[in-house]
Amino acid sequence: MRTFRDAKTMARALRTELAERRGVELTHSECLEIVSRQFGFDDWNVLSAKTTELAEIDGDGSAGVWSARSSTIPVLRIFSVEKAREFYVDFLGFVMDFGGPSSGGDSPFYGQVSRARTSLQLTEAEYDPYPGATVHIWLDGVHALHDELNERRQTVKVWSPAVGLRSPRRRRGAWS
Repeated sequence: MRTFRDAKTMARALRTELAERRGVELTHSECLEIVSRQFGFDDWNVLSAKTTELAEIDGDGSAGVWSARSSTIPVLRIFSVEKAREFYVDFLGFVMDFGGPSSGGDSPFYGQVSRARTSLQLTEAEYDPYPGATVHIWLDGVHALHDELNERRQTVKVWSPAVGLRSPRRRRGAWS
């Protein structure tokens, strides 16, 4: 399992993979910012400070109990930045962490949205996964989220099936 000590290695790997597989050019600094978000921190400066703090506590930087909150950030294909922002930011309440042309100019959009401990990366670039993906997000307070989205859909235009869901209810030991 990767820990905060691997952040620079993870950033290098992310930069290489995006460039080789998807033709997306990001700076090392941008990749460090992404990795910091994966560990649940606002930016590289905060993660770097935490790394130093934990290394001082353990003496050798091992800090065995500290690790990423989530090991996966899905990359989802979008076809319209405007519609994606409407859905993820305006309706679902995510925050846009970063985003813009992946290589500058007219290149496809690449960005990230987050809410609480969940991050999703969005891209206009063509790649193997196409629309229709399912992403499971474990969360507490599903009823409060349902109520929030029902209230928000009165003012934000969204598409089905996001708004056609019944209130979650407990049935035979599982949520449905």
